[in-house]
Amino acid sequence: MKISELKKVKDRRPFQPYVIRMADGREIKVTHPDAISWGDEGGRILSYISPSDDWELIDLALVTSLASVPGAGSKAGGNGA
Repeated sequence: MKISELKKVKDRRPFQPYVIRMADGREIKVTHPDAISWGDEGGRILSYISPSDDWELIDLALVTSLASVPGAGSKAGGNGA
């Protein structure tokens, strides 16, 4: 996965929730644009903060795909994580 692909879904306006699919089969649902961040364009480590304020560091090389959340539409609009 390239950081530019993640940046496109993160910066989409209005924001639409999405799922990060990992190589180990996990799916991380991102419901707020500020829930994911990274250092620079060349970096490969993402930080994720969940709605319950737990956090996780994610190796971008282990991200297999991104997908929209079915039925989410634009209702999320950045109104919370």
